[in-house]
Amino acid sequence: MTIQIQEESYSIKYTLRALFIYEKITGKTFKMETSLDQYIFFYCLALANNPDKPLTFETFINACDNSPKIVADFQKLLMDEMQQQAAFMKDEQGEIKKKK
Repeated sequence: MTIQIQEESYSIKYTLRALFIYEKITGKTFKMETSLDQYIFFYCLALANNPDKPLTFETFINACDNSPKIVADFQKLLMDEMQQQAAFMKDEQGEIKKKK
C-alpha cells in the first residue's frame, strides 16, 4: 500500500520494525488501547517502511486530518493483517492449523 503526504509517496506494510519503533517511541510494549496508540502505530508503519524520508508526527497527523482516506487505508491494512495472523492457530498439540 502507498499513501501520499505532502506530494511524497510512502510505502506502507506491516513489519516487525514498525513494532520496534512503536515501543521505542512510546516506551511501552506494543498494545493498541487508545486512538493515540493507533495513530502512533500508523505513524510507525510509515517510518519503518520509509527510513530515507523524514516525516514528523505533526505532519503525519495533519495529513490524516486532511485526508480521512489515509486513516481508512491504514485501518484496512491492519484488519487484513489481523485476519492473516488469525488464520493460523495452534491446536491442542501445538501444531499450526489453518482456521476454518
